[in-house]
Amino acid sequence: MKPTIPKEKKQRLKNTTKNIDTRYSDSPVSVFIDKKEPSLTLVTGQKPLFAQCKFILDKRSTNLKDKQFSIDGSYTKQLPDYFASEQDIELNFQDSSAGSTFIELIQFAPNGEQATLRRCECSNAIKEHITYLENNNKLPTTTVSKSVIERIIYESTEHMPFELCEMNQEQQSIRVQRDGKVEDKHLPNDIKLPISMVMTPETTQQLSDLCDNTDGDEIEIAQQGDLLTFKADDGAVTCFVGGINELRAKSPEKTQTLRHVELSFYEFKAELGHCVKEYNGIKQANNALLYLDDKKAAIAVLTPPYEFVRPISTSKVSGKKNKYSLYRFPPKDLLDIKIKDLNGANSTRLDIIKYPNGELKLGVYSSSKDKLPYRSIPIENDESQLSKVLVMLESLEKIEVTSQHKKQEVQEDLFASGMYDGDDEY
Repeated sequence: MKPTIPKEKKQRLKNTTKNIDTRYSDSPVSVFIDKKEPSLTLVTGQKPLFAQCKFILDKRSTNLKDKQFSIDGSYTKQLPDYFASEQDIELNFQDSSAGSTFIELIQFAPNGEQATLRRCECSNAIKEHITYLENNNKLPTTTVSKSVIERIIYESTEHMPFELCEMNQEQQSIRVQRDGKVEDKHLPNDIKLPISMVMTPETTQQLSDLCDNTDGDEIEIAQQGDLLTFKADDGAVTCFVGGINELRAKSPEKTQTLRHVELSFYEFKAELGHCVKEYNGIKQANNALLYLDDKKAAIAVLTPPYEFVRPISTSKVSGKKNKYSLYRFPPKDLLDIKIKDLNGANSTRLDIIKYPNGELKLGVYSSSKDKLPYRSIPIENDESQLSKVLVMLESLEKIEVTSQHKKQEVQEDLFASGMYDGDDEY
């Protein structure tokens, strides 16, 4: 019996076998061959954390039989590396005279001159694996498009590192737990969660692998207590997400909003993007300054030999009257925030948020009405450059006033000569 997995599916096989935990002495992989389809399904893991992956076999497969058995986990884990990148994965299963099944491979060295025979005796399929396959077909699930799942993966990944991450369907929010502490954030309104679900970093990676390797357009989800199962047409994975009740019982730390500003995120991001993209020294330093007072906001970059400052259009500023504030933050973190995820990028709400331990963060809100920030990045108060920024802003204001006066004088001269009709374009 020689089932052949096309070489295009080698990465899927790698993703399946890499999660085999060979630290366990008992880590076999069950193999299920369906002659009619024809297909080969692998089931890995120990109860209750299983994973399955189905491969549609190449037409060149020969002597197929409906059969089920298991292979040693360490041997299976090496299978993808026993075949060159341009090779199909041709498996050779044989029955011995004693009635047992074994797998036999011939591995060639890179130079093609030496060959190694690698044979491994197979055993009966694992009962728990058989039960898992049967139960998966009966499991009540919620079906979601793969594109929505990929967006959920993106949101989870954006909040790493974390211990637990809960997506709340009803509140359209995400709760992130780090070092035992929780923080709530608002999800973009264009994400429509199918159900509430809790993720771990491991779950996020396993779900990402499932999405990358499935040929289908839908993922089925089922959460049963601390177990979360994801199913596709050609695979499934069950993950452990312990700590759900504790996560939901916790309350976020009480914070204080020091400053509130609504400004043009287009301008804000464009200036930072220009500095980081066009000036390697600024990119390497990864330092920018946010200036705020009771009337305006500005971005400053003071990375030698550069001294840049640009006022940003604001629609609202709140905080202490006549209080100048300067905050340092990493521009790369802010540039990672997608404008398309904000409802009003022309007037985006930013808050300077202070935590009980004194830590400051810049909260970026999807909407000015949202109670929770969509993203928050680290920020720190830095008054050391405040006097320089104030001088630069004052200098810029003088230039703007002078320019405006000159423009007005030109308009008056043109009007006197009859060449100006009141239009600003001349």
